[in-house]
Amino acid sequence: MSSRTGRLDRRLQAVAPHGQAATAAGAVVELRDSWGQVQGHYDLETLALPKDMARMLAEAFRQHHAASTPEMCRGCWKALQSFARFVAEDGAVRSLRDLDTAAVGRYIAWLDRQVGPTGEPRSRKGRANVLSGLRQLVDWMKRHHPGALAQRIDFPYRVYPDLNAQPRKRLPEDQLKTILRACYEDINAAWARFELGREILRSAAVPQGASVQLHGLVRALAGVDGGVMPARLTLVAHGFNMAAIAREGGLRSLAGYLHLTGETAVPFFVALAIQLAANPHPLARMGRECLRAHPLDEHRVIVEWDKARGGGKVRRAQRRSFDRRRRHAAPNLIDKLLAMTEPLVERAGRDHRGFLFLVVSEKTRHIAPISLSTLTHTLKAFIARANARIAIWNQAAPERARVPLPDFAAVLLRGSVATEHYRASGGDILHVQQILNHGSAVTTEAYVIGPSTEQLRRETVARLQKLMVSWLTGPAGTAPPSDRPMPAAGVRATAPFGHDCLNPLDGSGPGAQTGRVCAHLGGCLRCPGLVIPLDEAHLARILLAKEEFERARERLDARRWELLYASSYRILVQDILPDFPEAMHAPAAMLAKRLPPLPMLE
Repeated sequence: MSSRTGRLDRRLQAVAPHGQAATAAGAVVELRDSWGQVQGHYDLETLALPKDMARMLAEAFRQHHAASTPEMCRGCWKALQSFARFVAEDGAVRSLRDLDTAAVGRYIAWLDRQVGPTGEPRSRKGRANVLSGLRQLVDWMKRHHPGALAQRIDFPYRVYPDLNAQPRKRLPEDQLKTILRACYEDINAAWARFELGREILRSAAVPQGASVQLHGLVRALAGVDGGVMPARLTLVAHGFNMAAIAREGGLRSLAGYLHLTGETAVPFFVALAIQLAANPHPLARMGRECLRAHPLDEHRVIVEWDKARGGGKVRRAQRRSFDRRRRHAAPNLIDKLLAMTEPLVERAGRDHRGFLFLVVSEKTRHIAPISLSTLTHTLKAFIARANARIAIWNQAAPERARVPLPDFAAVLLRGSVATEHYRASGGDILHVQQILNHGSAVTTEAYVIGPSTEQLRRETVARLQKLMVSWLTGPAGTAPPSDRPMPAAGVRATAPFGHDCLNPLDGSGPGAQTGRVCAHLGGCLRCPGLVIPLDEAHLARILLAKEEFERARERLDARRWELLYASSYRILVQDILPDFPEAMHAPAAMLAKRLPPLPMLE
């Protein structure tokens, strides 16, 4: 029988010799976004590198970072700039063939001798990042053009071991509250200014709280560039009186009547960083569609964002829920940010319209998410502005003196919040892991390690050892000391699975407080917040759990199984499984055979 399919061409295509692809494209790297717009232009011919090395590194740069974020590409460019300075000073690397293991060793020693702008040696983290940027490109060349390199070129496995061995500075609880108070004061002032600006633009009449001059000036500024604060030269070209603008606070102050600015974004950013315990970079690139309705509590809202990993190629979901009834809860702050950035959305690039923290660059006039460099610069101004306000308060009311803000950076907030949660929970690392949205408790431990948490850990171990020693050395027949009463012989031991916790607000769950929603809402079999989708995947996992309960019943003491696990088994068999249709059981059983086995109960 003849086939209608055309004949397949299975001949191997000849591969061009190494170096031709890089030569054809030259030493210029031009990276584009998903819309075809140029988002990065890097010319390696401007660096002091041999021509063959510049072209090959450009090809590696172009291919390896084709899907990376602009921040990753800028980091790679800085790594190439650093390596080019080494090549110029070393003098022994005259071609790509001279890049061998010995050259890598000399480059590492050269990095160790470099100093920063302050005259101090570069940090180990900075040196590691620069070396890693070069190593990624060399590894790409070793995979795709091995013949162009020397026969032996290796990087040491761990040049800078234990980068996080010394924990970062942590801000205590009182300092975090001081920072939040200053943030809320600035947020209230910025929101009042923006609300007044919206009232000025809505009405031709002068609203209460605005002068005639301010009213006319704000309306005139909004009409120049579609509601966005124009550049100074543009205002001069339109004949604006710059002295009148200066009398009303200047361009930065007047921009706050129209939209979010770099200065007004800082208190929002810091407050959200503390409430969400978020990393600075993912928070700066939080999306506008970040609020979700809570499925069970009408007063709570879920805040969702993602954390990029692997140069932006992998994204990990992060989420926290908050009660909207609190004035400065994260969802309420996000609502204000959405309103203050609405005038900027249409003017932003297509790749930037979905971000929350949109600001206008004072240099390029581009509208984009706030950068970490801008955040660092404006954060210092925020601290100085808040401390000046606190100094005036302390001078006027010394009997109610306030503590000034500490000198802090945005990178310190996540670890500080994690440490305070760790202390408040009595050393519960799993609770902090849930707050930080970590996949492993090992990662969480790196955030909370420090002198204060180590002291808490030693105190906990000492207390438990004291209880154990008192139990062993006590009179024979005494029961072990416990804060909870032991279950009676005929009473169900439902505590391990929370089967008697039918009210998520009564505080009977582990670690819960009366009047507050249980932290384990939806995690117990009889919890009113438990939601089980009726699909084959969930039914397969339920069947696996049922089989494990039955195997444990055959293996364990009958009295112990009845005391600890019988309630869970009956809920699965009598309450949950009957809700699944019979037609779904057969394919779910087949799927369960392909799933990994559950761990043994005991």
